Amino acid sequence: MRGIWLLTTALFAAGCAPVGYRPIVDSGTSRGSYEADLADCQNLAGRRPAAARAAGAATAGAALGALFALAVGLRGEDVAHVAAWSATSYGIAGGVEGSEEQRAIVSRCLAGRGYHVIAD
Repeated sequence: MRGIWLLTTALFAAGCAPVGYRPIVDSGTSRGSYEADLADCQNLAGRRPAAARAAGAATAGAALGALFALAVGLRGEDVAHVAAWSATSYGIAGGVEGSEEQRAIVSRCLAGRGYHVIAD
């Protein structure tokens, strides 16, 4: 049960994080309205939800963890514990990757609109 709680927390955190991301841009390179462009880019990044990547990774992690536990001879509740730990670990990693991908989308989108992105 503890593993499910950790996984739920990780998925929630991954789903909420990067949509409000604001990269550092050179202030002298505006071709339009920065706030409107940023909002458009954030909406574009939001189409690629980090939580979906986290959920997929967690599912794969649970399966791999269970297979590994069975392969090393664990049984019963021990298999479930390894699967839950693996699902949580993979879910967090997938959420982080999804968040990084959203940040990169925002940065590339702003760069495509003429802004010089200095730091992600």
